Amino acid sequence: MVGFTCEVCDQRSNHVMSALSYTKGVVLIQCPGCKNRHLIADNLGWFRDEKVNIEDLAREKGESVRRVLNDDEK
Repeated sequence: MVGFTCEVCDQRSNHVMSALSYTKGVVLIQCPGCKNRHLIADNLGWFRDEKVNIEDLAREKGESVRRVLNDDEK
C-alpha cells in the first residue's frame, strides 16, 4: 500500500499494489481528485533510463519517505 498527497490537487489518497509490480514492473496510480497519473515505480525503463521508484523520486526532491514494513518483509 502507498499513501501520498497529490501535488496537483492536494488530495491525500491510499492505493494498494502488488510487491511484484512495485519491484519488477511499472506502477502508475491515478489521483481520485484530479485524475492525474503519478509514477510510483518504473523498473522497466519506460519513463527513465534507470530503474526508479517513488522513494527515489521523493529523495530527488528532498522530501522524506517513511517506509512501513509488512510482516513478510520483517
